Amino acid sequence: MSPYNPNGLVIYDGPSMINSEPIIMIAVGFKSKSKNAKTGGMIQTYILLKNESPLDALKTGADVAICGGCIHRPKVVRVHHYGDDLDHAKRGNCPEKKVRSCYVQVGQAPQGIWKTFHRDRYSTEWSPEDFRDRPVRLGAYGDPAAVPVPVWDRVMRHVTQWTGYTHQSANMKLHGVLQWCQVSADQVGDSYSAREAGCGSFRVLAPNEKPASFEVLCPASEEAGKLTTCASCMMCSGPSGAHVYISAHGAGKKHYSATKRRALQLI
Repeated sequence: MSPYNPNGLVIYDGPSMINSEPIIMIAVGFKSKSKNAKTGGMIQTYILLKNESPLDALKTGADVAICGGCIHRPKVVRVHHYGDDLDHAKRGNCPEKKVRSCYVQVGQAPQGIWKTFHRDRYSTEWSPEDFRDRPVRLGAYGDPAAVPVPVWDRVMRHVTQWTGYTHQSANMKLHGVLQWCQVSADQVGDSYSAREAGCGSFRVLAPNEKPASFEVLCPASEEAGKLTTCASCMMCSGPSGAHVYISAHGAGKKHYSATKRRALQLI
């Protein structure tokens, strides 16, 4: 009887393309379909620190190796006496804490998959045939740009349906994943830049933000009435050129506010 978990495979074990720290990518969903109601039954790829658990990486900041400069990573805020978050720029005698606006519940799938990897339960033997005609989610956690493009080339050889997003599109050295991924847009200017560059985009709207005229509501979102799943929709595959938006959601949505940085320059 095989000692390996048939539901997952180690796809990559090597340095992060973001900062060279050791990372792994595990693909799961080969035997048991994902129970994620929004995405549907896709192969899910998780990009994780190799030597530090996902939960610990949030505390130490080591998650930069897999998430780069994503604005949804943990940040330090100050808390006033009534328990509400204050902008981290406001100083005083209020205590500090870390908050994040990312929707991924790291203590669940990412933490469990990392532990399974460290019990040597995932095989490192795989081929592009394992992904043939299977819908794939590039980066259920972690940014696809952290993984070398040649690895994705091999994964995607026989894949006809996929979704993916990257926050690293402003880094020309990491541009290669845009052949598969949407630009993660943090402001409307990013969406315009993506459109001018011929890329798709996906934008999370903060409270009171409005979509651009060319942006369309994610049909798998709660506000759209969950009309479909990602596995059926597939607008979020970079070359499709779709510009999709969704309202901030998940456990961290209350910590999300619109960025004030300049728009991405992609051309």
